[in-house]
Amino acid sequence: MKILILGAGAMGTALAGILSYNNSIQLWARRQDARNELKKTRKNTTYLPGYSIPSEVEFVETVNYRETDLVILAIPTQYLRNLVTELHLVDFKGPILNTAKGLELGSLMTPCEILHDLGLPNHNLFAFSGPTHAEEMCQNIPTSIVLAGLETSQPNHFINSIKGPAFRPYLCYDRIGVELGGALKNIIAIACGISEGLGYGMNTTAAIITRGISEIKRYGLYRGAKTETFQGLSCLGDLVTTCCSPHSRNRSYGISLVKHNNWSKLAEGAHTVKSLISSLNTLEFDMPLSRAVYEIAWEKKDPFQVMKNLINRPIKEED
Repeated sequence: MKILILGAGAMGTALAGILSYNNSIQLWARRQDARNELKKTRKNTTYLPGYSIPSEVEFVETVNYRETDLVILAIPTQYLRNLVTELHLVDFKGPILNTAKGLELGSLMTPCEILHDLGLPNHNLFAFSGPTHAEEMCQNIPTSIVLAGLETSQPNHFINSIKGPAFRPYLCYDRIGVELGGALKNIIAIACGISEGLGYGMNTTAAIITRGISEIKRYGLYRGAKTETFQGLSCLGDLVTTCCSPHSRNRSYGISLVKHNNWSKLAEGAHTVKSLISSLNTLEFDMPLSRAVYEIAWEKKDPFQVMKNLINRPIKEED
């Protein structure tokens, strides 16, 4: 199968290598300097240092959809709308896998909702999610992902093309649930990083993860997702990895908010919570962890006091 990967960050680079063993892979990078480095060294020192990209991967300067069977998007959510428009992706009539996780600032749209809003047919859009740190994937460490489309979607003709010796996909037809789980877990990972930065232990981390699932589920059901989706790879699996792994940029960002007062170098979860906060006051339920992360990351409130306020909220029944 001929696969075009748009975006040469860590995920795009890792997928190019993983999928090249039984597919024809083209990899496109947005920046010219990145394209030059990839062609010259077959390495991505900025996003995936130490990894040598297999010789089977072709680096392309321009995008051509005419002979492409499958497009994989590895573009951050906040840049997705502009780049997809610039690259005329609407001209491609085949299946599209999106790997980005987040909510668009202003619209609160998930990546697949953004793509559909730009005129791409819903049945061709798939969310690619799960516990997928590129740093492990590229080493062929066993990884499972979930591929989510609509009930009218037909992924069977390409699903085997994204399977590898150490890479196993599962199917799901609750796309909105998969995308929301992948987006909101980044907020919870920042909370875990803040907790670690404050010197708290695994008791606190476990509580944040558990209550985080409950919080994500509340919002997901509000947006039409299915309850069981949040116990799967795209939420629970991804949440555990992102909250605990040293590779997690969101967890590291949370730590840096406490230890280094880093208010400028944002992780995806910081954008997501900024998108989400605008709607929290209109909802009939609360998301206290998300609100706490927003207060620390955007309002620059004292992390210790915010965490103390979380503990001292009125007692309620566990949900």
